[in-house]
Amino acid sequence: MTPGVVRRGGQVLRPMGSWSGGVHEYLGHLESVGFDGAPRLLGTEGPREVLTFIEGDVPVDPQWTPGRGNRLPSYARSDASLVGAARLLRRLHEAARGFQPVDTGYRFHPHPPRAGEIVSHGDLGPWNTVYRDGVPVAFIDWDCAGPVEPVVDLAAAAWEFVPLAPPEVLGESGFDPVPDIAVRLRLFTDAYGIDDRRTVVPALQRSRLLTADRIKYAPLTPAEAAENLEFRAQELRWLHSMVPLFDSELAS
Repeated sequence: MTPGVVRRGGQVLRPMGSWSGGVHEYLGHLESVGFDGAPRLLGTEGPREVLTFIEGDVPVDPQWTPGRGNRLPSYARSDASLVGAARLLRRLHEAARGFQPVDTGYRFHPHPPRAGEIVSHGDLGPWNTVYRDGVPVAFIDWDCAGPVEPVVDLAAAAWEFVPLAPPEVLGESGFDPVPDIAVRLRLFTDAYGIDDRRTVVPALQRSRLLTADRIKYAPLTPAEAAENLEFRAQELRWLHSMVPLFDSELAS
């Protein structure tokens, strides 16, 4: 989905941006601590970075637009894939702890990690996940990497992997019957191994507000920016209606 990406055998060539130096430093750290759920940086060729190609399936819906369900194959809707995504995210967070970057020119709100923050992927979802035999094995497309609180990153991932959406959107995503998303949210957080599930619901709100803040960095027209902000507002209103249900499930 990123323009200009080319595969060359076991390598992937991707266009770089002003944020790429920070991303490369982060990928180098992940490799140094043995995290195998990300591509390895092999070098650069002119304006492109060269990364290892990771074999597997990546569920991408070319028809997706904000507000419409992201069509997922059956393997990406399973409980096993949901648990696998949470465990892979936990491994990423553990690998990122202690990383003190030199280059902090990240794509969105560039700054060094503050107390309680780690550097993470920044755009987690099935479309940036490589699956093998229905289980997530790696995350790809790290251009949005940057500092974040782990619980907010967990919440942002929950929005996409559970996914958290009204029944009609879940139907568009391929769920039939529509699942109990509160139960799936608990499954995801338990698989991650969070100490206090009650912190997740407030983090769901914070994750959407951070996503809205990113709109100011995107090359959008005023009308496109307004459309994106309206979509985030719809998500927050829906979340407000679901808070009692989520609180009840996560507190039990």
